[in-house]
Amino acid sequence: MAAEDFEFVAHDNLREGQAKMIEDGNKVLKNSGFLFAAAPTGIGKTAAALSSSLTAAKNHPDGQKKVLFLTGRQSQHRIVVDSVRKINQKINSNEPIKLVDMIGRESMCIEVDRISGKCNCESDVPEDMKTLGRNNLRNFILNEPKHVDEVIELSRKRGICAWSTARSSVKDSDVIVCDYNHVFVESIREASLPSMGIEIEETIIVVDEAHNLPNRIRMGLERRLTNQVIRDAFNEMEEHKGFLDNHVAKIMEENQTDEIHYNDLENARKSEAALSRIRTSIGTYLVELKKMLGTQDEMMTPPTELLDIFENSLLETIDEPITLREFIKTLKQVQVDIDEELDDEQDLACYRLAEILSILDERRGEKALATVFDLLGIKEEGRITTYLLDPGVVSQSIFSRCSGAILMSGTLFPPSMYGEILRVPNNRDVIYEEYSSPFENDRRPVLIATDVTTKYSNRSVENTRLIREHIHSILRQTPGHVAVFLPSYDLLDDIINEGSWPGRRVIVEERNWTKFQVENALIQLKKSRDSGQRCILAGVYNARLSEGIDYDENILDAVVCIGIPMARPTASNQALKDYVSERFGERNAWKYSAAQPAINSILQAMGRPIRKAEDRAIVVILDRRVGDRGYRSCLPRNLKMFETVDSGSTERLVRRFFSRHPDPARHSE
Repeated sequence: MAAEDFEFVAHDNLREGQAKMIEDGNKVLKNSGFLFAAAPTGIGKTAAALSSSLTAAKNHPDGQKKVLFLTGRQSQHRIVVDSVRKINQKINSNEPIKLVDMIGRESMCIEVDRISGKCNCESDVPEDMKTLGRNNLRNFILNEPKHVDEVIELSRKRGICAWSTARSSVKDSDVIVCDYNHVFVESIREASLPSMGIEIEETIIVVDEAHNLPNRIRMGLERRLTNQVIRDAFNEMEEHKGFLDNHVAKIMEENQTDEIHYNDLENARKSEAALSRIRTSIGTYLVELKKMLGTQDEMMTPPTELLDIFENSLLETIDEPITLREFIKTLKQVQVDIDEELDDEQDLACYRLAEILSILDERRGEKALATVFDLLGIKEEGRITTYLLDPGVVSQSIFSRCSGAILMSGTLFPPSMYGEILRVPNNRDVIYEEYSSPFENDRRPVLIATDVTTKYSNRSVENTRLIREHIHSILRQTPGHVAVFLPSYDLLDDIINEGSWPGRRVIVEERNWTKFQVENALIQLKKSRDSGQRCILAGVYNARLSEGIDYDENILDAVVCIGIPMARPTASNQALKDYVSERFGERNAWKYSAAQPAINSILQAMGRPIRKAEDRAIVVILDRRVGDRGYRSCLPRNLKMFETVDSGSTERLVRRFFSRHPDPARHSE
């Protein structure tokens, strides 16, 4: 099908896979169904998803819907904005698509008061000018799709709140671009969507990089409990109670009545006493768990056991007890003065404790919620972490309520697995599809070495030597930069940092690299290429360099993927495997919980150098296990791999590739 066959398109000419994706999206969304799209880089999946979702939203039989475009990283927002701009240039309508780009309030406002929840963006603007300023900024947002950075820049110049103005613009928009958390984290969803006039039932959802969604949902219910949290919560409640005491006393002096504040004071008194008891009981419990832990890294604990400790502590009083729900409500109402030296992003301990208790209470009795005890970072006392085994218990209600969705990623393999994990309703149309790549296989060959592995039982000095020989053979024949990705920082140290790489500048990713450090690494790659210096860029799977970064301008000539990033055999990982086995069967347990996520991490790394059709790069996988049947079944159906039996064979194949494609692509903007 051609571009003119579709209502909303961003490009004059559609690639075969892109046209098929639009067609599939149109087919399922007209009936509020779902498309799970394994769409490789270069297919134009953002434009395809927008085309289908906008068509369905504008022509839905139950009335017009809004498109919620969800991303996991802010850099993707710009692609969405640019795509909608291109669509507007091509539609034959007097009504262009209106878009609002949203990020977190802390990033959009100059400063937000943590107690009042108000910002100071408009503190210097006269009241009579605020309305005019907001209206002008609102028009700026809606007249043409704007990236959030553009909105923030103008808002700062005019002294207008970007966040509140963007939110007020949503009701008149067609597309809202925001983070996963706005939909899949309940506390954020309930605080944001209703206030913007958005109902899940009236939306079509697009999830970009959807392979990340299960873990993002899990993280949304991940909370940590320590003795320090309890101690801080007690101190905050004590201060809060003192504030209410003074307030009520002042009211009584004035012979006034304030039933609300009086009740709040009573609940604060009960909560303070309860926290004193909780501090003792939780302290004892953590000591017991530490003894039971022994030499283990972590251990599973029953969530009901922790919940019982809290509920028993609330009841252990001769006074009138406070219920768990009242206790949680009181914790969320706490207001105290904040030490200016503390991290502004840190929530009050009372609020963090309330969130933990809410999760335990709401998921009471569910096998999908686990609690884990470990000593990481808290050697003296230990900590308990809530851990969601099944993201589907969260996503199921969202997908059953929305008016259809497109979930897409270059590594959504297999698409049907994600449909099962996320519990998509089985009473609606669903398409699971792997779309063909627009790239010529000749410009992105994949080699797999059959003589090396990083399997723990096979690690040796000789195996490390052979891995390094493969890397050296690649470096000798590669004219530009080479990226190397490994399963862990320990292996990175062992293979890269302890190796010798003459003639190459080595840029090594460290733990907890910031966004600035990543950007600086990219700048160094470009500067080095301009000066004729060749680099090795080394990082680990699932970190910043291997996923979510676009290496544009064909800056990488080759990618070396060493080993398979299998999850460590911890208690929590075993619990996940057991849960998956129970839900999906023993046959799928290993694949769903371990093998497929590991292979998808490799695929993410493999895809870094190829961003456009004219790019060229060679990929070398240094682990023979990837070619085994079990792992091979986790790879895309259309991925072709060529075996290399030793470093000499690797060198010949790499030399042959660059003799055919000696120069990187030169992109013109």
